[in-house]
Formats: sequence, structure tokens, C-alpha cells
Amino acid sequence: MTQYVFNYDVEHPELCIKATRILVALHRKYEVPATFFILGKVIEQRRDELRNIFDGDELFDIQSHTYSHKLIKDSLMHGAGIPVDELYTEVAVGKRLVEDAFERPCIGMRSGCGFYKGLQGERERLAVIWECGLRFISTDLRGPADSIPSGLQQAYWYDEEGFGQLLELPGHGWHDNVLKEPKGALAPRLMLPWPYMLPWGIPTRPTRTPQEELEVQKVWIERAIECGVDYVALVYHPHSIYLLSEDCRIIELLIRYVLDRGLRTTTYRALYEHYATHPENVPGRNAWSWEREISNVPFAVSGAKHW
Repeated sequence: MTQYVFNYDVEHPELCIKATRILVALHRKYEVPATFFILGKVIEQRRDELRNIFDGDELFDIQSHTYSHKLIKDSLMHGAGIPVDELYTEVAVGKRLVEDAFERPCIGMRSGCGFYKGLQGERERLAVIWECGLRFISTDLRGPADSIPSGLQQAYWYDEEGFGQLLELPGHGWHDNVLKEPKGALAPRLMLPWPYMLPWGIPTRPTRTPQEELEVQKVWIERAIECGVDYVALVYHPHSIYLLSEDCRIIELLIRYVLDRGLRTTTYRALYEHYATHPENVPGRNAWSWEREISNVPFAVSGAKHW
């Protein structure tokens, strides 16, 4: 059965603290676990507040979002990544700050932005990540040409690169800070690829309310269930959630929807632990593929009329 993973990239030292306090309360209210990937620089600035918010609660999985959100490899959408010799600091310091602040092991990291097919083929960079002590990463967060949305790609090992015990746990769908535009302003950005890779889950404009956002996300959740994938983890940012509505309404709507659909909820760490003890259950790189998805798209022209 498909599981849902609530996950948040904590990046903004002011808004994220306000939002995280509300998000933690919501998850406690419904007893639903969540993973928080926290930027090292945010921990440096707001360590005590974050410690008080989470209060050692095992409901919450806390992992690294790198130290400073620098690109850990080149991105077609965002430009050049940092050199390999700078990667150690970005990974190791981010990991250490999580461990020191929350007094628990940090074995996972989500990269800033994310990439098409994660770090596949990046043996030198993966070596640094492995040496830093990480055991799973979440970097496969984009579509072709490093576009958004991401797909429904599933967990895989970096065995082809020589790191058979380093697990990739992708994130899915729209990054919520790109999907929504709370003020309704026109702010075009480079995100979707050509050709369109997905004929579903693409709104005609950015969402402006929690209910509109839920309608988009429901398509992704239902598609994941239909495909029978192991898990779906729509990418969220506390500051973006808060800017849409200060009560973080979209997350309460999502929690209710997920629970009403009868989906089991889990965390990134729990997923890793399951796959590490049952490696034969890892779906692999081809469990869901962009190539297969585009091959099933019929030809059509929007607005076309029959003359």
C-alpha cells in the first residue's frame, strides 16, 4: 500500500520558525509523523527555539538540508554547483549542526533545489557524502532538464556509482513554493520542460488558496495510489505554507485527506530503516520512469477546434 511522507525544507530563519511551531502542533494533534530537513544556517540562528518546538519528540524525524543551501552539483535551471572540494563543508557542517542541536544521529540530507535523477553518475560527490556519514539523501527532486514538478520516482541505491549502501529517497510533485502564488501576482518563472512530460497534475495557473492547492495535490496522491508506488512525498517549505495562510491550513487539509484515504504515514528515516533491513524491497531506478510516462501521452493541441 502507498504510504505518505509529510516533509518540510526549513530554510527561512524568521518565517520558518513561526510556521514550524504551527506545523508541529498540527502533526501532534493528528498524531502524524513528519520529516523536517533543516538548513544548518537556520539552526545556527534559531537553535534554542527549534529545540523547544520539537522538544525531543520522536514523532518528528530531523535531518539536514545542507549547511547553506548551495547547489551540490550543476543545475540546468539554477546554474553551476559548488566544486567538490567545497562539498564536504556543506554536507558535514549541516549534519553536525543537526546532531549537536537535537542530540540525535543525522543520517540523511536533502539537497537545495534538487536535480533530475538526483546524483546519478556523480561518483566523486557521492564519495564525499558517504565519507561524511550520511546513509540516505533526497536529491532526486526534479523533472527532465531540472524542471518542476518532480515525478513519482521511487527509492534506489547508488550501487551503479559504487555506493551500494547509500540510498536515494526522492521527493515528489510540485515544490509548493513554486506551485502557489498567494497574492495572485503574475510572476513567470522557468519551470516546466518541453515537451510536457506529464498530462496530469498541472494547474492552469498558480494556486492562491489552500483549497486550490489541495485540489492539485489530490491528483498527485491519487496518481501515486493508482501506480501502486511505495510512497509519495510532496515537497513543502514552511515559509511558503505560512505565506499562503498563517494557520498553515493547507497542511491540515492534506493531513485530513491522507487519513481519510486510509494511507499509512511515515518518515524518511523510517523508510530508510525499512529498506536498509529489507534491501530486496527497494523499488529501484525504473520503478517509475519519465520515459515510460511520456510514451503514454496521447497527442493533443489545447484550444484546437475541428473546422
